[in-house]
Amino acid sequence: MVGGRVLPTDTTIQGARALRAEILGVGTELLLGQIANTNAQRISSALASIGVDVLWHTVVGDNLERIEAAVTTAHSRAEAVVMTGGLGPTPDDITAEAVANALRRPLDRDERLAATIRSIFEDLGRVMPEENLKQADLPRGATPIEPEGTAPGFYMEQAGSIVFALPGVPWEMEAMLVKTVLPVLQRRGGDSVTLSRHILVVGLGESHTHEKIKDLVAGQTNPTIAFLASGGQVRVRVTAKATSEQEALALIAPVEAGLRERLGASAVQGEGGPLGEILGQLLRARGSTVAAAESLTGGLLGAELSRAPGASDYFLGSLVCYSAESKREVAGLSEAVLGGPGPVSEQAARALAEAAARKYGADLGLSTTGVAGPDEHDGKPVGTIFVGAALGGRTEVRKVRGYGDRSNVRAIAVTAALDLGRRLLDQS
Repeated sequence: MVGGRVLPTDTTIQGARALRAEILGVGTELLLGQIANTNAQRISSALASIGVDVLWHTVVGDNLERIEAAVTTAHSRAEAVVMTGGLGPTPDDITAEAVANALRRPLDRDERLAATIRSIFEDLGRVMPEENLKQADLPRGATPIEPEGTAPGFYMEQAGSIVFALPGVPWEMEAMLVKTVLPVLQRRGGDSVTLSRHILVVGLGESHTHEKIKDLVAGQTNPTIAFLASGGQVRVRVTAKATSEQEALALIAPVEAGLRERLGASAVQGEGGPLGEILGQLLRARGSTVAAAESLTGGLLGAELSRAPGASDYFLGSLVCYSAESKREVAGLSEAVLGGPGPVSEQAARALAEAAARKYGADLGLSTTGVAGPDEHDGKPVGTIFVGAALGGRTEVRKVRGYGDRSNVRAIAVTAALDLGRRLLDQS
């Protein structure tokens, strides 16, 4: 997708079309935003890994008629429908009934499942409410999926489409997905994988990134190329469909090489992981250390530098100097800087980066200062960002223009500081 436009994709592998899938989440709590639909994300990722094309995500509340309509629609347009939620024992758990209605099947009680549910409660030393037995009522012809908690799942095929119903509890869903859904769909779809590699691009922005590689994007078939921009970064995703992981990687390799050649130093080396971790890998490889002094970002830069396991090998600490007084007292900024160009300036960013390296005895010092908003500060407009990096007696400062709300401006500042540090290390 570029600027909201979906780029063309090739869903064929040696002449065979990939299975089309729809993920259907059931639960009013999803519609109210009370919980995030993480199940859909996990299922999409898992299906993509076996070459299944997820073309639709749907969420519907706990209403029998609407769930039935959603199942009818999904069943008519997808060869695989994966549902989550609505398999519990309470009156609003009506997924099995809705599937039965949509596929014109009666509900039958599976006595073996009923016995299994009873035994689960007995093993826990608890009395089973009789209402729980409704979880053993399945559409006629359905194949049960053994419960991981107390809720069984099921799947059934009709008119060339297969419908899976899984619990909404993530760990229960995950187990059934791995043990049942993926193997069944792999058998139906044959040998197929979908593999993606990501190129992290920093310092160009989405439009300029696309401008540099637009002819490669226009000529895409398999692999396909897509973009995702956020927080001052652009991720270029290269996705290939093939019959094996090795074949997919072979398809991706020349495309990735061409993209990196066009994007130059803005394309971060590695497999598109978090920029803080990539910088950490560079530091660890050199046996170097880093520290930070932050105003604008208020500790976010330090959080990124410390997110990877073992970050204490290279990250020494961060001075959070939000007020002018703390910049003076903690980081040692001079009155000449604070009273002259001011706390939001190239000079302040330079002094903060050098102070971070000096205070912690680090090889690399990073800094952030700027105006997150909503009001201007020190005569500087909202979105003004200065980041600094000091390494081996050399200090560089970059001015960046942030945009959006406070969170986005601060995220852009973190990205810019990490990237400046990365570039300085690469040049040294």
